Amino acid sequence: MLLFFRYRYAVAVPTFIGIFLFACNAHRDIFGLLSRIGLSISYRKVLDILQVLAMDSEVQLRAYGAVARLSQPMFLLLFDNVNKMQRAWQQVLGRTDTVTSGTAATLIALEDVTEDAIDSRPVLKNIAEKKRLNLTGVGAGTAVMAWTKHIPSLHRHRSAITEKFRTTLAKHRLRLRKSVIHPMRTTDIDEAQTVGVAAELHNLVVDQLQILGHWLDCCMIMICGDQLSIDRVRKIKTYMDKADTSFDRHEWALPVIQLWHLKWNWQKAIFRLHWYEPTGKGIFGLHHDVKLLARTKFNHTKCDFYPAHHILEDRFEALMLDALRIICEEKTGVIHPPKTALTDGLELYFSDKNNGALKDITFEELDRISRLVYRRYMCNDAYEDAQGFYPRDSSIHGPPVAVVPQPPPDVNGGEDSDGGSQPVYLESHANKKGKGSRSHKAKATEVENFSGGDQSFSTTLNFIRMTFWYLEMCAAVADGDIGRVFEVIKVLRFSFWGAGSTNYGNELLELACNFLYEYPRALQFAIFNNYLVNTVGWIGHWLELDLLQEHLNFWIKRLFNSKSHSFDSKHLSEAVSLNIHGISTVRERVPGIFGFKKNGGGHKKSDTTNDLNALGVHYHEDRIMQYIPGRNGHVVPNEFFAGYEILEGGKLDEFLERTTKDGCGVQPEDTSRVNDEDRLPANPITSGSQGFPSLSEFTTGNL
Repeated sequence: MLLFFRYRYAVAVPTFIGIFLFACNAHRDIFGLLSRIGLSISYRKVLDILQVLAMDSEVQLRAYGAVARLSQPMFLLLFDNVNKMQRAWQQVLGRTDTVTSGTAATLIALEDVTEDAIDSRPVLKNIAEKKRLNLTGVGAGTAVMAWTKHIPSLHRHRSAITEKFRTTLAKHRLRLRKSVIHPMRTTDIDEAQTVGVAAELHNLVVDQLQILGHWLDCCMIMICGDQLSIDRVRKIKTYMDKADTSFDRHEWALPVIQLWHLKWNWQKAIFRLHWYEPTGKGIFGLHHDVKLLARTKFNHTKCDFYPAHHILEDRFEALMLDALRIICEEKTGVIHPPKTALTDGLELYFSDKNNGALKDITFEELDRISRLVYRRYMCNDAYEDAQGFYPRDSSIHGPPVAVVPQPPPDVNGGEDSDGGSQPVYLESHANKKGKGSRSHKAKATEVENFSGGDQSFSTTLNFIRMTFWYLEMCAAVADGDIGRVFEVIKVLRFSFWGAGSTNYGNELLELACNFLYEYPRALQFAIFNNYLVNTVGWIGHWLELDLLQEHLNFWIKRLFNSKSHSFDSKHLSEAVSLNIHGISTVRERVPGIFGFKKNGGGHKKSDTTNDLNALGVHYHEDRIMQYIPGRNGHVVPNEFFAGYEILEGGKLDEFLERTTKDGCGVQPEDTSRVNDEDRLPANPITSGSQGFPSLSEFTTGNL
């Protein structure tokens, strides 16, 4: 105790302990007890220290703003709404449960950007002049990833396919770096309204960064957020178009839509299209397989991100493994009984121990097989071939499968039938109105099989293609290859329209016009080089900016520990928000200093072998991955072709007319807004040393 009083640096350890307790939301009594025996500082002292640290953070933020006076601002601004439920102990008049809403923001330093890249003059000139009007390799590689992940005898090819993704198949890999991230003050501003976004931008630029308006006369600042936030920024630019100064016209604000919410909406589109409610004998598809895996708690309408991700990943990998089984049977003539476990049967083909027929397969041979699988199962051409309008090429699709006689139709939906694939004669769900904006969106339906093709097989191929695009986005983001991400976005700009997600369809059209006609080359590279962040500086640990903000919001809400505080309060906006990086760092490191094992918040990857084998038996017995002429089933429309036809039918002309008329009106006025859904924190998808995507713990202590 004497040392504690006489040596000023002895208080360092109690200070760390106090901040650590604060980060863990420890009870005030713990602060009082430990401070009495000298192991911690008091709770009030912790708050005082956090205020001092917040002042230092403010100085760093203002330094970024001061640079804008003499040169281009080398940072972007990211913001999103943050909500917290405050429950009343006893609800009475004037005191009820309330949801406190606010906005949280983050400044991220730009990397690999030249000063001319964020010059606003070329962009404004191109807008004023109204200038706007292939995945085979990565598809095959994605199939090889699934095979080398689950077949032990193919593990030796893991490094080769990982290296191929990071070299031959790479499009625009970001330079490995640890991103410089500065959380900013939270506010009570509601960014869901256009006036709220205007107030938030003024708060960030003028109040927090202390930038004067005329400093930005020829500059731009990237303003990043989800679809709703970006739409509000564009509306501000439209409404303020006649203002006197370039600052008031918000010419300096460059809206850049972010990728995590876009990816989540594509995930929802897959479930909306492929989730067919009726069940029974002969009705196969996504709904059937989820029930087979006993994941009955999954809500396909709400579509929580990670349960949905695991379903898509597991079903896709099972389909890819079954595709490999079929190719192996064709090449070797060895056919295992249908009840043989999928992974065990494949291991028999490649195992040296069992003298497998393909035990000596090279990576080049495996790559050729994967390209055949891509052409047969994963692309739009495969879907077209399954329609039955044209003869099938045996060099691509293999020998024909014998036609199985179709049993008489079961008008009761097949619940009591004896098995086999049957026609579906049920009331169509395609035109039923659902809740909210879902009523006008595309869904699975029943269509007469006039062509004599295989409806069940074509629907499966449609699912494989859509899920491959989704998983490729996940893998490319984790690997830091923004070029591969945009290869998928090129096709999603049509598919979102066909899937009924017109908000994101409009946004991707706007993005295409920006890059094709308006943004100079230097600005394009500046946006590309800063579309992702890496909080740790490790390979395979890149993530989307809006996902980063979701996690910062999560930690801020964790420390929202008083009903008297609002997001604009001095406690939350300064002591917590500005110090969220340091607080999290202390939370991460203090246990290790004392030799405690880190209590990680990550999730251990579960063994999905049993799930894959259960699906594999079903796919084998019911020949899900084989073309059977005349087989019926519910039909999922090809959203890519549908989207192309929608745009060609006049929607593209409407978009161009709307955006060239008012400059920024990307979304039509009568379009319903995206629902402000609960945004739960989600662990990022990372890529390990072997290149396989996995869930990783996210901590702001790594920022």
